[in-house]
Amino acid sequence: MTEPKARRCRECGEGTIRPLAKAGRRMAFRNMAAVSVPATLAIPTCDHCGNEWIDPRTATLLDEALESAYADELHKRLEAALEAILSTAGISQRRLEHLLGLSTGYLSRVRGRRGDASPQLVSVLALIAQDPKRRVKELDHVWQPAQA
Repeated sequence: MTEPKARRCRECGEGTIRPLAKAGRRMAFRNMAAVSVPATLAIPTCDHCGNEWIDPRTATLLDEALESAYADELHKRLEAALEAILSTAGISQRRLEHLLGLSTGYLSRVRGRRGDASPQLVSVLALIAQDPKRRVKELDHVWQPAQA
């Protein structure tokens, strides 16, 4: 594949736009404020002001890379929340699945990456993990029969 032709930066008027791959870049993606951009992904960038120019091809590559990084971050957050809940609340994973209306074994499948962690599930688990004993007790209360 041929390199795109170098061009002058329209933002600063001084630099040249060239593909740049570097570590440490982060971008907002979906509901996360910052997801790591793979260090190997070249983004057209001004060598003077640092402005990034996202063309359609780069946008497609960036979306694919961020989707993968997003899934990894969701999985990390799911693991951290489950660890906090299961180690603190005195509840089994099976009981937690029941309280959340999940099928038996669902959390094991997601933890083993045989299924995707949804942002909704990770959000709920993160909230429960903030105060596991209290939140589990509240969930127990939610699913008790309504008082007439």
